[in-house]
Amino acid sequence: MLRLRDTPVRQKLMMVMGITTLAAVAAALVAFVVYDQMTLPAHDETQNRIALYLLALTVLTAFCGATTLLLADRLQHLISTPLAKLAAAAREVSASHNFSVRVPVTSRDEIGTLTTAFNEMLDQLQHTQGDREMEIHERQNAELALRDSEDTLRRLAFYDQLTGLPNRALFDDRLELALVQAQRGNRVVGVMFIDLDRFKLINDSLGHSAGDELLRGVADRMRGALRRSDTLARLGGDEFIVLLPSLADTADAATVAQKIIRAVGIPFMVAQQEWYATVSIGISLFPNDGTDAETLIKNADVAMYRAKDRGRDGYEMYTPELQERAMRRVTLENELRMALSRGEFVLHYQPLVDLDDSAIIGAEALLRWQHPARGLIAPGDFIPVAEETGLIVPIGQWVLRTACLAAKTWNESSGKNLRIAVNLTTRQFQHADLVEQVKAILDETTLTPNLLELEITEHSAMSDSEQTAETLRELKALGVRLSIDDFGIGYSSLGTLKRFPLDSLKIDRTFVKDIATDNRDAALVQAIVAIGQALQVRITAEGVETAEQSQILRDQGCDSFQGFLFSKAVPAADFTKLL
Repeated sequence: MLRLRDTPVRQKLMMVMGITTLAAVAAALVAFVVYDQMTLPAHDETQNRIALYLLALTVLTAFCGATTLLLADRLQHLISTPLAKLAAAAREVSASHNFSVRVPVTSRDEIGTLTTAFNEMLDQLQHTQGDREMEIHERQNAELALRDSEDTLRRLAFYDQLTGLPNRALFDDRLELALVQAQRGNRVVGVMFIDLDRFKLINDSLGHSAGDELLRGVADRMRGALRRSDTLARLGGDEFIVLLPSLADTADAATVAQKIIRAVGIPFMVAQQEWYATVSIGISLFPNDGTDAETLIKNADVAMYRAKDRGRDGYEMYTPELQERAMRRVTLENELRMALSRGEFVLHYQPLVDLDDSAIIGAEALLRWQHPARGLIAPGDFIPVAEETGLIVPIGQWVLRTACLAAKTWNESSGKNLRIAVNLTTRQFQHADLVEQVKAILDETTLTPNLLELEITEHSAMSDSEQTAETLRELKALGVRLSIDDFGIGYSSLGTLKRFPLDSLKIDRTFVKDIATDNRDAALVQAIVAIGQALQVRITAEGVETAEQSQILRDQGCDSFQGFLFSKAVPAADFTKLL
């Protein structure tokens, strides 16, 4: 059997019950006395006693009523009010889930214990809610981070990081979709392959940061020249590609290309300098030039290379003839890569003749390709490909070594000091190891350095005049001779030219050809000779074919010449016979 503990609240309740019992007993006693007196004979004393009893009963009753009210108020203060506060707090927590609510503890009885337990429960719930909110917050942060990661991965997967343009993967996806829609709607789709002309020059001269700045600027210009439905993507480096998903006519593609060329043609401010940029564009069209994405892109690329071959800063529409030309070029490149290892290159030598006594004073080494199937191939047919692919560097080393060995042999056998002239292409001249390569070959062949003459074109010399001057000074320190080839057809600055440690200028054959019949050519040659004399360098004329041309050049002060008047370029064995 359970026993109630003797707690304060129980004590208060027992006290109330006791007082109430006493009041009831007193009332019963009074009633008994009244009843008892009412059965006795009436007389005055009895009436007085009854009145006194009644008064006492009234007072006692009033006292009991007051006591009862006082006890009820006390019970409300001790029990009802705290319980009401607990109920109100419970309702507030239930309605608002606000676990920070607390009920003041006003006593140390069971109500106080209950209130304390209620508050402790709220403490636990608040702590649990805090953990849950933290968990929710962490989960939300994780979800945001995941979304950010997904967005980052998507940008990395489908967008170029430098320009913000779509990359090849996203472009291919859009092109495939455009082709499907075009097949259903019988529409024309255009693909434009775009290459930024001479971009390497900016990277080499101003640095990659400036190059990146220009790429972003070009991307913005081209994007502004396109419709919202078009897609401009960057393939990498200086190559871009455009999707024209819906063309009303094939001529519309040419119109878009012209807009792009004009937009890019406006000068850019790069590294606080004004730069002019141009682009070469190749265009292929669905369905005439291909019905799948790969073919359309390939044919647009072929057309772009044709635009470059035609001088850059323009566009070219794809034709089947261009594909045949491209295939020939690919075949040539593959054969060119094997030609050096197979020993298919040969050197021919054209005599350098003194104009005063017609004596051979040296030779220019000219590269030829002895193709096993197509015979002798002129340098103009393969040098541009070798230059573009970088094959010119190992080929150039072979040319320099072979020419130096030939000159060494001729000088030893003839007892003369014949000079050997070797052309350097732009890519060779800009190669970082050029000076070391020349020194190594001179050491290997033991040719006297001042018998080697290295020739560069005006274009190579002026593309970066500061670097050119530095490279020429380093080469000059080796003891070799230096010459500007094809002088007069480039854009030489006389102020820059005088800073170069040159030994000779070679007048281009275009000025010599009509020197006997065109006074303007004669005057230009005279001016070039005067420049050479002012710079204290020797002057050599190229392409001399007649005695009359030779005499005019001699009269104007030219020092030497090359040309069919004396001999064409011949193999080494035939040159030996000319000595």
